[in-house]
Amino acid sequence: MAFDDLQPWVPPAEPDLARLAMAAADEAGVAELRAWPVLRKGGIGFGELPPFLAWRGTWAGRHHLVLLQAREVGALVPGARTTPLPGGWLAALDLEALARPLARHPAFPGGASIHVVHLPGGNVARVRTRGEALPGLVAEVLRRVSSIQAWRFE
Repeated sequence: MAFDDLQPWVPPAEPDLARLAMAAADEAGVAELRAWPVLRKGGIGFGELPPFLAWRGTWAGRHHLVLLQAREVGALVPGARTTPLPGGWLAALDLEALARPLARHPAFPGGASIHVVHLPGGNVARVRTRGEALPGLVAEVLRRVSSIQAWRFE
């Protein structure tokens, strides 16, 4: 699989992610949102988690957005010191509240699949996806942000 258009992505200031979140919640019939994505420190913040780094790409004409925790990616760099994330953060993540507004962002005409990646250690990756799963694209992002070239998905 070749992903020539794979690149880092920082959402522009407009449209406001909070407005997209409210519109997406209304469309889905969600009465209350506790958290929604926000632009924070050059990444995508959500709730109490540190900002996610985002990469975008297309496959077969469909958009995909891969979200990585900078603290976990930093841990792949020799000598880097990072603060651990809360245990079980990926399982506890409200994927729908995070993904709904990002999936409908105007940068992704026709919508996007959202992949949230957890790197527990070594060459292991855990992924939760809203939309179409595409492990090859996620693996390519991980190869580009680390020296690890072969990833195992759990």
